[in-house]
Amino acid sequence: MGRELHLHSMVVHAVIALAAVAAAAFALDATGTIVGGVAPGTWALLWRGSLLLVLLAALPATLTGITERNHMYVNWHFSHRAKLVLSLALLALTAWELIAALGSGGRAPSVSSALGLAVVVGNPVVCLTLSFYGLRISLGRQAIARTSYVPDMMQTPPVDVLASAAAHVAERARVIEVMEEGS
Repeated sequence: MGRELHLHSMVVHAVIALAAVAAAAFALDATGTIVGGVAPGTWALLWRGSLLLVLLAALPATLTGITERNHMYVNWHFSHRAKLVLSLALLALTAWELIAALGSGGRAPSVSSALGLAVVVGNPVVCLTLSFYGLRISLGRQAIARTSYVPDMMQTPPVDVLASAAAHVAERARVIEVMEEGS
C-alpha cells in the first residue's frame, strides 16, 4: 500500500509562490524597471499570468483543503474556518485583480493604486495569514504545538476519536523493512 498523496499540501505552495511572483513583477512593471534585459512588458505578462495561475491553483487548493480536512478532523476548528474564509477572499480578490488588469491597458498602474495595493500587499498578506493557520493546524497534528482536536459529542452515538484509538494502543507496531520496499 503506497502513501496517500495530500493534494492540498502540494497545491498551496504554488499559490503562495505565484502570489509572491505576481507582487514582485507588478512592482517592477509599475516602476518601469529593467532587470537583466527583462523589460516592463515582460513583467506585465508575468504578473498577469501569475495572477491567472493563482486563481486556477487556489480553486483546487480550497476544494482539497475542505475534503482533506473532513478526512482528518471531526470538527471545524476556528483555524479551519479562518482558512476557508481567507481562501474565498483570495479567490475573490484575485478574480477582481484579473478583471481590473484587463481594464488597465498595457502597463501596470502605480503600486499605490487599488490594483497595485491588492496585488503587492493584499495577496501576500492573505497568503501569509493562510500559511499561519495552515502551520498551526499541521504543527498541532504533528504534536509540535497545541492540537485543535475537540471530540465530537454531538453525534448519535457520541464519537470520541481518542477513545476509539485507545483500543489499538496495545497492538504491535507495524515495522516496514525499508530495504525490501523497493523490490
